[in-house]
Amino acid sequence: MKFLKNLRNIFFYILRKFFSIEYRIINIKILKKKINLNNSLKYILKKYKISSDWSEEILNSVKLVKSKKYFRSQKNRKDLRNFPFITIDEKDSYDFDDAIYCYKIKKNLKWKLFVAVSDVSFYVKENSLLDKEALNRGTSIYFPCNVIPMLPEELSEDICSLLPNQDRLCIVCEMTLSKNGKLLHYVHYKSIIKSHARLTYSNVIKIWNGDKFLCNKFKKIKKNIIDLFYLNKILVQNKDLKKIILFNSDEPDFIFDSSFKIKCISLKKKNLVHNFIEYCMILANKSSALFIKENNVISLFRNHAYPVNSKIKNFRRILKKFNLKLEGGNFPTFKNYLTLSDKIFNKPYKEIIELALLRSTKKAFYSEKNSGHFGLAEKFYTHFTSPIRRYSDLIVHRTIKFILFKKYHIGNYQKKFLYKRKFLYNFKNMQKIAKQCSISEKRADKAYKFFIDTLKFDFIKNKIGHNFYGYISHITEFGFFVKINNIFLDGLVHVSRLTDDYYFYDKKKIFLKGKRFKKIFSIGDLVHVKIISIKNKNKMIHLSLI
Repeated sequence: MKFLKNLRNIFFYILRKFFSIEYRIINIKILKKKINLNNSLKYILKKYKISSDWSEEILNSVKLVKSKKYFRSQKNRKDLRNFPFITIDEKDSYDFDDAIYCYKIKKNLKWKLFVAVSDVSFYVKENSLLDKEALNRGTSIYFPCNVIPMLPEELSEDICSLLPNQDRLCIVCEMTLSKNGKLLHYVHYKSIIKSHARLTYSNVIKIWNGDKFLCNKFKKIKKNIIDLFYLNKILVQNKDLKKIILFNSDEPDFIFDSSFKIKCISLKKKNLVHNFIEYCMILANKSSALFIKENNVISLFRNHAYPVNSKIKNFRRILKKFNLKLEGGNFPTFKNYLTLSDKIFNKPYKEIIELALLRSTKKAFYSEKNSGHFGLAEKFYTHFTSPIRRYSDLIVHRTIKFILFKKYHIGNYQKKFLYKRKFLYNFKNMQKIAKQCSISEKRADKAYKFFIDTLKFDFIKNKIGHNFYGYISHITEFGFFVKINNIFLDGLVHVSRLTDDYYFYDKKKIFLKGKRFKKIFSIGDLVHVKIISIKNKNKMIHLSLI
């Protein structure tokens, strides 16, 4: 009897264990089905040590800011609420920190361009809890369908955001442009504005093209929107501004299904309005940098170093494959790069050349010293137009306000200790801030890229065994990478999969060459490939040639 009883106990023990394991397996399957954007995002935020939650102290600080009656400061601000400012952003934008307005001066055919930027520095005071948290985050990160803001949402998406038909505190950069679009004069001042409409890039281009429905919907400000069109025609002809198109890299656009899985990937198409707004922001940033430099105040600059000579040589080797040249000898100017840009416009290998160009240049960075911006061919440049999402811009705003107070002694502010200081920030503090802003930007870029790759890899899992065409984008001694068409991902064809010959890597000529049959694989070659496998750990797609 004891034996049977023990046997029965063993049987039920095994049964319980089996169902327990079965239950866990089912649970894991359910969990796997539930893994979506939010789970991936949590993992990435943890990986890159990015804060996403707000402490109680921070939220209490926001409550204090909300209760603050900012209309007290209207006395010292230009009232521009009757000026028909408008915001122009993407359809899915979270915050609106800049608005524009322009008109033509009939007497001399010059133009007035106003760029109004949210006065975030009024709410986020130096060394406050909000300020320290903003410095720690450094920048907002805009993931698809989600954002990790630099400032709490009540500030970034409400109080500081230039929402339509709401009075908002701003710093305005008012610029006078010649009939050829050249910057002649600029002035900064504090103001209060009211955005007359929230428009998207596609809305504006449709109004420019005479869309009847939208023209009727925005009939009160239609003339002002058309004024932007005429100003754009002038700015497009300005050779100094045309240069920015060269560094406009394409971004993927994800379309999700109802279960939050990627349905398809396409490229975000930029229209004339995207470039126009970028022109306006560059002019405002340039004016702000010049204003700071003129007044000899310590602040942040946005620098971009000249390419290293060895990298220029490598870039020229790649250009040879496409029968292209970069003129200018050892020190090519931006005009030389522009000439090259015109030649590759609308070519199928354009993306490969632009990628090689970006690899040949260094990344832009923040510094307390000005050393110029090669990428925009500017001697002085800073970031002024996005204080809601970039800490660097918040510092620039404080600097500009400091100069204005010292210069004009407005109201009773001159009596305050803050404005008796010779400099708002000392050199060492600005050095630390510049370093932190650059680190935060790199961290945000890495997190964004990792997240985008995660989405793409999730999408491509079902494409194993499928064939694609693509261009060779990069070559190394262990194989070559192929930019897969319509997916915008790079996959590796390892040399071990090139079984028809023994291939060696020529570092000078940047190609793989077969020893027996002399076959060559070069950057820009169109190849037909098959997806063999995907490794999630290192985010690597393995391909084989067809």
